[in-house]
Amino acid sequence: MPHIAAFRGAVAGASERDAVRAIYRYHQTFALGGRPVTRKSLVCVVRLAPWSEGTIRPHEAALPAAREAELAKIRAARAHTGAVLAGYRDAATEVDRLFRSIDSTKPTLEQTSPDGTVHKLWRVQSAEVFGKLTPLFAPKKLHVLDGHARYEAMLAYQASLGELAQYSTGNYGLFCLVNLEDQALVVAPRHRIVKTGITRDELLRTKHFIVEKLAGAAKDAARQRAALGDTLAHQPTFVAVFAGDPDAWKLTLSPDVSPNAEGVTVHRALQKYDIVVLEHMLVPGVPFETTIDQLEVLAAVDKGAALGLLMRPMSLEQIVHADELGQVLPASADAFPPALLDFVRFPIDANEDVT
Repeated sequence: MPHIAAFRGAVAGASERDAVRAIYRYHQTFALGGRPVTRKSLVCVVRLAPWSEGTIRPHEAALPAAREAELAKIRAARAHTGAVLAGYRDAATEVDRLFRSIDSTKPTLEQTSPDGTVHKLWRVQSAEVFGKLTPLFAPKKLHVLDGHARYEAMLAYQASLGELAQYSTGNYGLFCLVNLEDQALVVAPRHRIVKTGITRDELLRTKHFIVEKLAGAAKDAARQRAALGDTLAHQPTFVAVFAGDPDAWKLTLSPDVSPNAEGVTVHRALQKYDIVVLEHMLVPGVPFETTIDQLEVLAAVDKGAALGLLMRPMSLEQIVHADELGQVLPASADAFPPALLDFVRFPIDANEDVT
């Protein structure tokens, strides 16, 4: 069972750490479908546990280079300076109800990020709230949504500290916890930018996909999105844009193609996830960069990148289903905008306890 705790953090802009333990209520207000919505979460520390224990669950692989970069940050700061975003199930919104009176007060910090998101943070030091939160989370599983490499770096740093007392700060990691029922928890696709390694003719000759020409649509973002939304029998679908080509191309996995028959060995329930088909059948082994910004993909191709591959977002249900099956999707499968601001840092001292 996950053990969450309050901690003596250092809030952005403060010259010293908090004098007493706290947890932090965090709101992000942003535009969704033309209207403002607020994603409500909780920043606290969670007792670290290996993936194999099953209380904290991954849904995608962590890139080794990203894990090493995160570990270097922790070592340099002797602190967790960024949180892992994880979801929990709370259909009755019991956790949010504990913070209703706090949500209506003046926040400790408020900041608007360049993307227009309004971030608000409240420092909460109520022993009553702490006491009620702990049993609420005890039976829950935490589903890591974003920050897999960061979490694995936290585990690696914990291991480097040697034997630790039960409640040592070294045994805990900084988390931002959000209710999976929160309507402002949105999944964004990570589009692919391929600089080299594949040509237009190679991709369009693929035998497993139905290829549809979108004449003159190489720079028409709206038409590309519409093509992605118009799918054949819910089959995995992608839109490809090539350097120097005025057209865009829609590729849809043929309904009569079985990934399993083609040698894709992942769990049958996941074999027709777009990310699985992309990595195992469409462009296996091809190096890429990712972005959630479609226009950034088109700009990269305009500047000479060989290929831009536009993706559909997975559903939250697909993501949670994958980790509940104990399966791990390819790295960079999805994103959960807006990005968290690093409002709070969690100093790590092997000789200091969180309680």
